[in-house]
Amino acid sequence: MTDGTTYVCAFRGSRDWYQTPLALAEDGLLDQFITDAYGTPAVRSLAQHVSGKSIDTLADRHVPGIPDGRVRCLWSVSIREQLRHWIGASPNGTWLQYDPYYSLAAAERARRSRANLLLYSPYAWEAFVAGYTHHPRRVLFQYHPHPDTERRLLDNDASRFPAEAANRELDRRPQIEHLLRRERDCWQHADLIICSSGFTVRSLIDAGCPAERCVIVPYGVELPACEITSGPDHFHALYVGTGSRRKGLRHLLLAWTSASLPKGSRLTIVSRALDPGLERLAASTPGVELIKGASAASLNRLYETSSLFVMPSLVEGFGLVYLEALAHGCPVLGTTNTCLPDLGAEPDGIFLTPAGDPDALSDVLERLALQLRGNHDIRRSARRTAERYPWPAFRQSLRRALHDSR
Repeated sequence: MTDGTTYVCAFRGSRDWYQTPLALAEDGLLDQFITDAYGTPAVRSLAQHVSGKSIDTLADRHVPGIPDGRVRCLWSVSIREQLRHWIGASPNGTWLQYDPYYSLAAAERARRSRANLLLYSPYAWEAFVAGYTHHPRRVLFQYHPHPDTERRLLDNDASRFPAEAANRELDRRPQIEHLLRRERDCWQHADLIICSSGFTVRSLIDAGCPAERCVIVPYGVELPACEITSGPDHFHALYVGTGSRRKGLRHLLLAWTSASLPKGSRLTIVSRALDPGLERLAASTPGVELIKGASAASLNRLYETSSLFVMPSLVEGFGLVYLEALAHGCPVLGTTNTCLPDLGAEPDGIFLTPAGDPDALSDVLERLALQLRGNHDIRRSARRTAERYPWPAFRQSLRRALHDSR
């Protein structure tokens, strides 16, 4: 234990592959990790006797470095969430309504154990404003940019490119003021705010947050064993992500259509959830292949055999897929509204374009279609960039931020 204090950590899903609670557990700082569905000993035992994709996926939600006795699953909340998804309720609306349960559970645990709080932004409000007999330290992990910045950028883009405005379910959040306030204002009650990118910090500053309250801790990546080649002979761009306005896929398709690219150029889109309007646009765009989901092995092969990974997000807290592509030696192209300015520049295999500008994106695609062909050096540089950000470095930086800011 570093300083004699422990933290309650809470979030839904396998976010960041559980690296934050693992960072706490490695140094004896984890009091309890509160989540939805996790690979508990009972789940892992069941998976050994019952086959099925669902149970196997659940069993995989487990990190050996996090003691099982430190994990609490809110199974009843998780079941209710899944039932709402099953009957077709809006996922965003469901998450907004059920996020408070994780925060309330964190507050209850902190009261009993007199622990501090390290909570991801959707799960912080109730715990941060609760009353305690001790004085817990309130640490916020702001993994998305501030909601006001996100909404402003999305609304501005919708006004400039209205054709898709009617199909925004993947981005839309119900305008329920008391629920939206939870994420919008929770930074005001935080003693320390951990952000994974400078863009996220700037969004908080725009909302009135003092810069000195924020610290940047970039995410990490699992480095694969792979051979770095010179890339394909033809220009092959790859997009991996949700097919929504926020990820900039519409701008990529418009830029791809208008760009003067070498014959045989190809764009592969890998997306499990695609906005209907964008799906129709992708189907009608020459040289575009749509893959609705890919296995980890298939995705790794795509990274290794693509000339360029491109995701021109309008707003992005970080973008782990950028590091995943770089780790396979694939150069990346994104906007300044992402983590990329923090990670490097063109000599590092990182290329930038303004957010929401299809014409500028088209120009960069044309340049890179020629510049990247057979360029072994830039692919080696991309891999070296990823090597600077392994997950152990993230965990160490997070612990250092907690210690240095006391």
